[in-house]
Order: sequence, then structure tokens, then C-alpha cells
Amino acid sequence: MADHTEDALIREVNDELREEQMMKLWQRYGGVLVVVAIVIVVIVAGYQGWKAYDISTRTSEGGRFQNALQLAQSGDTAAALSAMSALSNDAASGYGMLAQFQEAALLNKQGDAVNAALLYQKIARENIGNVAFSGLANILGIMVEINAGGYDPKALEFRLTSIADDVHPYRYSARELLGIIALEAGDSEKAKAAFTNLSNDDTAPKGLRERAKNLLQRLGA
Repeated sequence: MADHTEDALIREVNDELREEQMMKLWQRYGGVLVVVAIVIVVIVAGYQGWKAYDISTRTSEGGRFQNALQLAQSGDTAAALSAMSALSNDAASGYGMLAQFQEAALLNKQGDAVNAALLYQKIARENIGNVAFSGLANILGIMVEINAGGYDPKALEFRLTSIADDVHPYRYSARELLGIIALEAGDSEKAKAAFTNLSNDDTAPKGLRERAKNLLQRLGA
């Protein structure tokens, strides 16, 4: 499979993973009405990938990735995790990266938020030279940690600071998470400032601006 096709598939699937975690956050605050089918996110993402790229016929690694997704769909999470781990360790294509993200998602789905977060951190470290992959791994991992609770706000803020920079591809997600962390820490003024900036930023994604506006209303701003 051509590199640009693999990169597109990785972006599509990981966008699904990020959206799943963000939905959990906003459901907690009741600021947005979210209708979500109760399905394993990797299967949703997998089917989208198959429709767009027909990955099952492209390469042997695509076939392995499909088989792992089918194991997850059948409810055999342990086997799916094993298959994703094996693929991430020996794949020569972008499926290895994709398998790592899906492995972390499966861990989180089965309630192992600690190891899911650790795997996301590992992905971020191993891809430090690629701001898109490392940034995405950090964003997804931090979402997992926030949803799990008991996190260190300062540590998460430190990891998000560079991602929130004006030139980073995931800057808007990072700024949104910084607002959520401030909100959970009881710093309503800091949260209001973060959400106000996002809601007024015409370059931010529309859905994110709407979420920020809803949180501002909830905060009485």
C-alpha cells in the first residue's frame, strides 16, 4: 500500500478514537447531546477503513489488521489484543502504527486505562520526531487519563503545553483539554478563559467551538 494511503487510513481511524474519548468527557458535563452507537470503536473505525481503502486485499499486513478487528468484533478481546500487539511489533508498513493505536484503544475499552495510557505515552515517545503521531498519542492518552480520574493536573498541563502551540496540528484539542483540566481542578476563571478563546477562534473546528460555547453557558459566562 502506498504511504499516503496508509497515512490517510491512520488519520481516519485515530480521528475516531479521539472522538470516542472526547464524547466521554462531554457526556460527563452534560454540555452536549451525544448519540453514540454502543459498539467497539475499533470496529467502527475498521469498517470505515475497509470501505475507503479495501485494506483486506492490499497487503498481508492489511489482512492481519482486518483479522484482529474481526476478533474484537466477535468479543475475543484477548486474542484481538495479542494480534494487534504482534502486528505492531513486526509490521513494515503503517499498519504497525495503526495497530499500536488500536491496541491502546482495546486496552481502554476493556477497562485497563492505566496500560492504555502507558501505551499511548510509549507511542508518543517513539514518534517524538513526528509531531502529528506523537501529538495524537498524547491527546488520546490524556483523554484516557482524564476519563479515568485520579490524574496529576500539572503533569497533564505540562504535556499539553507544547501541543497547544499555534503551529501544532492538534493545538485545538490540546487547548480544549487544558480547559477541561482547569474546570475539574475548580479553576473556573482559567476554564472560562480557555473556552472563551476557543469559542471565538474562527480557525478552530466548528464542533469544538460549539462545545466551548456550551461549557461557557454552563459556567455562567
